[in-house]
Amino acid sequence: MNKKRSNTLLPLVQLLPAAAAAAAVLFALPRTVPVLAAVPERLTAVVEQPVEAASSEAEEEALPKLPYADGVYVGSSRGYGGTVRVQVTMENGSITEVEILDASHETKQFLRRAKRLLTTVVDAQSWEVDAVSEATYTSRGILGAVQNALTGEVVNNPLPPQPKPAAPLVVEEFTAPSTYLDGIYTAEAMGFEGQITVQVTVAEDKITDITILSAEDEEEYLSRAKQVIPAILEGQSPNVDAVSGATYSSTGILNAVKLALAKAAVAPAEEADPEQAASEEVVEEVAPSEAAEPEETPVTVPTVEVVQPEEKRTVPTWFKEVWQQLFPADAPDGSEPASSEEVLPTSETALPPEETGTEPETEGAAE
Repeated sequence: MNKKRSNTLLPLVQLLPAAAAAAAVLFALPRTVPVLAAVPERLTAVVEQPVEAASSEAEEEALPKLPYADGVYVGSSRGYGGTVRVQVTMENGSITEVEILDASHETKQFLRRAKRLLTTVVDAQSWEVDAVSEATYTSRGILGAVQNALTGEVVNNPLPPQPKPAAPLVVEEFTAPSTYLDGIYTAEAMGFEGQITVQVTVAEDKITDITILSAEDEEEYLSRAKQVIPAILEGQSPNVDAVSGATYSSTGILNAVKLALAKAAVAPAEEADPEQAASEEVVEEVAPSEAAEPEETPVTVPTVEVVQPEEKRTVPTWFKEVWQQLFPADAPDGSEPASSEEVLPTSETALPPEETGTEPETEGAAE
């Protein structure tokens, strides 16, 4: 009987330790909650302290103090298209900022890439870093300018390879005409790398607009060369100076404008047409009179020939009478002597008395 009771109470006895532990936990729980909540913060603080200490030590080791006084320094060096000028700021023996003051001669796309070096120099605290790929000469210009600013040394970077123009430089001749024909004209001319095509608008005998339709030259140089367009419009002539630093591109624009205006110009031959036509009419009027002169000569000459032979061929009556008296048997009537300058035919008869009625006056005059 006692054994059966003990077997029944055994599970309850085994649960007593667990119940006591649970009661102890419940009793201590309100006091342990704040402590448990602060555990993560304490763990984080313990972890961060070594990391911050390590990073500060690494910075001190990676960024040694530079032997340059605090201040702002300016330096320059040669880039791709010309001189690059930078400004370097020093604080507490470190480079804190690098700024580009002037790089107007550099190609914009290359300069944009090379500007990455401004941050690289500050991070490395040195100008001895690698140049940016595909912007090598501009990068060397920036780095050399930083070195020149801090050390005062002149940095002679190597010259970039000079590109060759597609064709020799040629300047078209242009003489302004007296009149332009209104319209829109296009023409092209050779720039540095290829053809430049322009469109010129003429209205009321004035150049009113010039537009570049296409160009193979780099935008950097072409943008400078476009400065000739306002000059042409202002002076109403393409005979203006080319832009320095963009000589080929600006000359190409000027030549194309000249060729376009040549199409709009009234040709001198067309202007002289009325005068030429008038001169031709005068020539035509004069030519017939000149041709008529030879025709008058044949008319006047026969009159002389008719009068003179009649005087020579007329034989005076008195001469015939004398001849008949000297040679009455040999000389027939109406014949002339052999010694006469002109011998009349033997068949010719004497002139009638009425035709020789005026001959005595001639005879008297001859005597």
